[in-house]
Amino acid sequence: MARRLIPILKQLNNRATVWAPGRRADSRSVTYMPRPGDGTPRAVTLIPGDGIGPLVTNAVEQVMEAMHAPVYFERYEVHGDMKRVPQEVLDSIRKNKVCLKGGLRTPVGGGVSSLNVQLRKELDLYASLVNCFNLPGLPTRHENVDIVVIRENTEGEYSGLEHEVVPGVVESLKVS
Repeated sequence: MARRLIPILKQLNNRATVWAPGRRADSRSVTYMPRPGDGTPRAVTLIPGDGIGPLVTNAVEQVMEAMHAPVYFERYEVHGDMKRVPQEVLDSIRKNKVCLKGGLRTPVGGGVSSLNVQLRKELDLYASLVNCFNLPGLPTRHENVDIVVIRENTEGEYSGLEHEVVPGVVESLKVS
């Protein structure tokens, strides 16, 4: 895999200098992404979460810093074993309209609703949309991919409406 990535990264690196007319081949802009609006840094709510969540969100923070992205993070410690998402966290998400959340542990059994389900319900996050497409110049296994995956995440197993009928048999309820 690493042998396959090296030529791709070299190819992308060479392309990065081609698209910038009037710029020397060895120079780069300090900012790698266009700044929205007036370039004022934007607040992002950050919930590192549990398990590998803090590792992943920390990596995103490092990437944003390296890119000089116009964002700063309002960090909140929320963990899957908490009973509820604190109101100040919900207020921050509503105010900022952007949240980076690592995985939160989901309790097993006992009829306890996970914080993930609480966040979806409280913020009325009906669906998860993921746009999948090929990037020009980047060779991939499949060509001409351009799809949107929509995952409904408020019903069925994502709603937390499930119960154990008999030991080892769990039934999930779907209400349409």
